Amino acid sequence: MRFANFRFLSIVLLSAAFVSGCRSTGSESLGKWANKANPSDSFEVVRNDNEYLIVGRGKEIGAIYKDGTLEVRGELLPVNLTHVRQTDTLLGPGFFGEIEYKRQK
Repeated sequence: MRFANFRFLSIVLLSAAFVSGCRSTGSESLGKWANKANPSDSFEVVRNDNEYLIVGRGKEIGAIYKDGTLEVRGELLPVNLTHVRQTDTLLGPGFFGEIEYKRQK
């Protein structure tokens, strides 16, 4: 009986480790985000097959996950959005430094 319990527990732990390791890259950026300084400035990151869409203000902009950041294809230059795990925020460029976006629940 103890061997069966040990075997079952081992299978469950290995399965959990496998599933958590297979989480797709960039999925931590999915969801609704609002500017901490200006909550009316908000957008949503959604998956579009192998790419991502930034949806906000009636517009959709394509993005890809590259080098640990979401690279948003802008009109002139690409813009990088970086997810900060400790604070669960996204950082993006602004006119006078970084803009911090907080996840909306």
